[in-house]
Amino acid sequence: MPYEDYSYYPNPYYHTHGYEGITTYNDGHNHYYGGVSSYAPSGVPHVHYIEGVTEFNDFHLHRYYFITSNAIPTEYGGHTHYFYGPVQYSDGHIHYAYNYTTID
Repeated sequence: MPYEDYSYYPNPYYHTHGYEGITTYNDGHNHYYGGVSSYAPSGVPHVHYIEGVTEFNDFHLHRYYFITSNAIPTEYGGHTHYFYGPVQYSDGHIHYAYNYTTID
């Protein structure tokens, strides 16, 4: 039997979620953010870590770090997570980011 590289297949025991959004409007502007969450085990209660940097706007950016809610079941058997919090202080102000992750 020839060798098969299983790195191309999703791992059924761990998963991630995509996320994106636009921060609150503060100091005359807002910022886009998006990315992929940390891995977490599938099929058990879990949270994900979300971190990154907003888009550069108004001559600055903001770093962010969130821990999602526990899994929220969806209508067809998947789940999503909610996240909310302030982004890092920069250029004399903060913004807030909040949204749901993609469904897994």
